[in-house]
Amino acid sequence: MFNEQALIEESKKHCEEFLQKQQRSLATFTKDSSLIYIPDEKLERFRLDSSKGILYLPLASFLDKNLDENQMMWHIYYELALYPDWRKQTRMYLNRKRHWQKEIDSMTNYILDRIKKEGLEKDSAYEPKIISNYVRKEVLDLLYSLDKYISFLRVLQLCPIYRDEENFEKIILYMKEIGKTVEWISEMPKHRAFINSFLIIELYKTEPKFEEGVENPFHRKVFNEPFFDFVHYQLMRQINNEQGIIKRDPFIQSFIFPAFKELWKQEIDEMIFYKSKEGKEESIKGRENPFKQDDIDEAQESLESTYEEVERILEEMLEQQDQMVSSVENMMNNKMDLECYGISQGDQQLFQFYSNKMKKEREEMRQFWKKLIGDAKEEISVKKDHEIKGKLDIGNLISFYPDFIEAEKKGNYKNLPIFNRYLLESQTDILPERIEISFVIDNSGSMNPRKIEAARKALAVTLLSIDDFNRYLKNNSEQLNQKIEVLSETWFFGSKYYNVKEFNHKNLQEKEKSEIIHSIIRLDGTDGATDDGSCLKEISNRITPRQERELKKGNQIKIVFQVTDGASSFPGLAKEAVEELLSKNVEVYGFQIGKNNQVNEKIFNFVWNEGYKEPHGVIIGEEVEKLPKELLKAVGKNMKSIFNN
Repeated sequence: MFNEQALIEESKKHCEEFLQKQQRSLATFTKDSSLIYIPDEKLERFRLDSSKGILYLPLASFLDKNLDENQMMWHIYYELALYPDWRKQTRMYLNRKRHWQKEIDSMTNYILDRIKKEGLEKDSAYEPKIISNYVRKEVLDLLYSLDKYISFLRVLQLCPIYRDEENFEKIILYMKEIGKTVEWISEMPKHRAFINSFLIIELYKTEPKFEEGVENPFHRKVFNEPFFDFVHYQLMRQINNEQGIIKRDPFIQSFIFPAFKELWKQEIDEMIFYKSKEGKEESIKGRENPFKQDDIDEAQESLESTYEEVERILEEMLEQQDQMVSSVENMMNNKMDLECYGISQGDQQLFQFYSNKMKKEREEMRQFWKKLIGDAKEEISVKKDHEIKGKLDIGNLISFYPDFIEAEKKGNYKNLPIFNRYLLESQTDILPERIEISFVIDNSGSMNPRKIEAARKALAVTLLSIDDFNRYLKNNSEQLNQKIEVLSETWFFGSKYYNVKEFNHKNLQEKEKSEIIHSIIRLDGTDGATDDGSCLKEISNRITPRQERELKKGNQIKIVFQVTDGASSFPGLAKEAVEELLSKNVEVYGFQIGKNNQVNEKIFNFVWNEGYKEPHGVIIGEEVEKLPKELLKAVGKNMKSIFNN
């Protein structure tokens, strides 16, 4: 029996493995090594979530079209062709309406003058607002169509494999499937046909024909070059020089828009306007009203993002950038110079990027810390020894009868514990003086970008949350009636291990901040194998006999959280280290992320879950995005058990 779900799962697995191999090529093309690619069997077109840095691939469409690997990559490249420029010039893309306002106003006035000549300026169907909206949409559609043309050219230029005959024929086949044909533009108004002709010429190497009496713009020459060749050359030069929208839009305004405008005016001049009936304008030359706001001439079967989806992506990007700028400004206002610690401005911005991504989770932890400290501040009432008050306790009277006789002679019963009610006194919980939290992170070669992204987010929000917690503890030290500090450190392991962030005293704010940033930016999956055992052993060896005694008494608390994406290379050593830490009253927890097999899962359970009173390992698996939430949950649970003991 045919199992469709099994086929989808197998295809998804193959797609993920293939994309993993293409990470370097994609990073070079997009100029963003942090972008994650996830195939989604429910999607029919691409969906870019810029806030999470994820491009969701339409696996369902890939399967329906039976695409090979080269075709899949072409679609990804085509979708992301302008992505580097979007990130660089986000605001300029979103402000195109303003930058093109002069052209919009010019054509709006031209149409309104034409309407006025027909004596229809008071007709509700031809109100200035309606005309202005129509013109604005035509101009923006022009720009979107040319953006798609630029995307097409950039893929061909940067990925020469798609210029060879076999691959190019497959691209043509796809374009035909979504209706990008010579016949497609023949049904359009002249000005729209002109703009879409650039792509058609690239695909089919043939110039579109315009109706008689209309000058074909492609027959013109610019600087003694054929119009199309001139435009093609200039746009390719901009692509090679990575100039983007800054150079492209002025070029369009100077050389392409005038021809577009001329054809557009011819369309307007040929229109026959009628008075509207009951507010609804009549058709013109048998066609629908041209001022009606139709959707852009974009095929529904296209896998690529629509104009509206691109706008959403740009708006999300701008919001992120504004948040980052605001955060950097705040950092600058705090006058924290971290260059002496090897932290560049770019490093700070990358760290701030992850900090912004986890803003919601950090705020939730802030509320958790406040409640936790608030509960710990609450005083409990206990009996004060031998402080008497209330009714006579017969049992105590018998026990203390000789003392009672003596007190009777003196007439003073104050110090006798013979009453069944006692005065109560307030007492706060006794808390540990020092809490150490160690984060041990897998930085081996198997940590792919998706896992690194999840680990960076988890580290960023957890380390910053611990900073928040310390600030609240300091502000509430008087109410807690004792000084408590929560310190954090980070370790990376692979073929070797090293301490990235130390347990810093909170007075060393710049050093603490710099090492938190290092913990994020140095996590890059470049450290070879998975020797976590040696790292855990080193943490255990650093526990002094005195600290071990303090841990046993509960005066200090030490917790270790390890994040790994696979099985330990030396499971025996790793288990021995875990057992040794537990024997020293250290709490130890392991989190496994990423796709697993039975062997790796068995090894992980051997190290973390087998032979203990309770399990210490959590397998998160493929849903790596859950890591930040799970790590915060584990940290919060441990803190709650300490403060509400």
